[in-house]
Amino acid sequence: MLKRKIKKILLFTPSAFTFKDLLDINPLPPLGLAYLGSVLEKNGIQVKIVDCLIEGWDSRTDVAENIIKIGLGIDEIESIIRNFAPDIVGVNNLFTRQRRNAHDIYRIAKNVSKDIIVIAGGAHATVMPENVLADKNVDYVVLGEGEESLIALIGAIEGRADLSSLDGIGYRDKDIIKIIPKQRFIKDLDSIPFPARHLLSMEKYFGLEASHGKRMCRRFSPIITSRGCPVGCSFCTAHHVWGKTFRKRSPMNVIEEMRDLKEKYQIEELLFEDDNVTLDVNRAEEIFDLMIKEKLDFKWDTPNGVAAFALTEGLIDKMKEAGCYKLNIAVESGSERVLRDVIKKPVNLKKVEVLIKHAKSIGLDANIFLIIGMPGETVGEMWDSYNFAKKIGIYKPFVSVATPYPGSELYARSLKEGYIDEKSFLDNLYITSCSISTDKWSGDDVRKIFEEGYSYLQMEFYKKHPVLFSRKLAAKMFNDPLGLIKKGISSCRRLIA
Repeated sequence: MLKRKIKKILLFTPSAFTFKDLLDINPLPPLGLAYLGSVLEKNGIQVKIVDCLIEGWDSRTDVAENIIKIGLGIDEIESIIRNFAPDIVGVNNLFTRQRRNAHDIYRIAKNVSKDIIVIAGGAHATVMPENVLADKNVDYVVLGEGEESLIALIGAIEGRADLSSLDGIGYRDKDIIKIIPKQRFIKDLDSIPFPARHLLSMEKYFGLEASHGKRMCRRFSPIITSRGCPVGCSFCTAHHVWGKTFRKRSPMNVIEEMRDLKEKYQIEELLFEDDNVTLDVNRAEEIFDLMIKEKLDFKWDTPNGVAAFALTEGLIDKMKEAGCYKLNIAVESGSERVLRDVIKKPVNLKKVEVLIKHAKSIGLDANIFLIIGMPGETVGEMWDSYNFAKKIGIYKPFVSVATPYPGSELYARSLKEGYIDEKSFLDNLYITSCSISTDKWSGDDVRKIFEEGYSYLQMEFYKKHPVLFSRKLAAKMFNDPLGLIKKGISSCRRLIA
């Protein structure tokens, strides 16, 4: 049994890789680390949080053709670790694509001192713990939801428990990697203190061009009111992190955090980062009613989307009254068969049509999420998605190319059927990389549909609304002529490629 007192913990979000000509990363205050920070402080531990991305936002380094790294450099990270002198360095590695930047931090921490305990967490570490622990610089992995697991791990390090008795932990025992699966999730979310936003450089996020999409107000904050999703879409990995049981904070607890955001940070806009904030309709209505009653006057958005099966016209009315300005519905496909047999999501397209029409009628900006290129989907069914968007008057849907994220059913099937290159795909997990090829279509076929689908919808918008289309184009040319030209050149390059 280990026996070492833990007094100071340093938590990192790594720097990030992105495209040089099209940034596809949006800095967002890391609530996951802020939740850990609040729990650690409650347990008497000194905490420092460093978001390498936002702290080094103006630092751009070329790493490959059209790929750059944004964020703090190695020397800066090393200096931060030396100056803080932590007992533990923890890294939240959310994305497999960014894992190399996380492993840089593990290595730097051990170079500073072999006595520093290195812990990996986040979605990537959760779904590929053996891969992460293969790096000898990593001492432990925390799987999934981390507040209780991290405190329990610290207890084991301090000699108050045995590692083998913990839940959701990975470690090495005499060079043998041992993984204890995540089985216990926090039932009472109200018991978790609010995120320690005082540990974040909140002011640095305000006013950026984009943070999980474009913001309406300068001063914004993400907020999470629930965890877990019972649906189980074949492309999703969220259940590994948050579980399959929908757990929710009480409406009053949510409102208390909103008051805190108003009073301490003068927040004007909220981003509900729940997997589905409206899954419990009665609870959602209660939250929105309280927001109205309290006159909190937030503008807000649901950038992760909401499920059509958990929406009603009455709830949409309530959302609008409570400050919602954009409704994003996670439709995923315009084909009922693909939804039922491939994606495995209970979506009624006729209901979506009614909900979108109603949202537009009351002045909400309405949009949908779509995914194309799922194995088992035909080329015609991919076009069904674009035609469905046209049918409901959505001409710029959020379209993603199916990407086999480790931990998803899509990933398991793609590996089994040989639809991806097992040796190289981890470094190619971009939604525009079109990494899946089946015996029915190739990744290049999907890329062509992706490009042609956008052009098709723009042309349909022009035919339906020629005056409005011309006005929008003129406004873009007037406000950002260089950006419009760059976007056009980028689109042409992708089409040629």
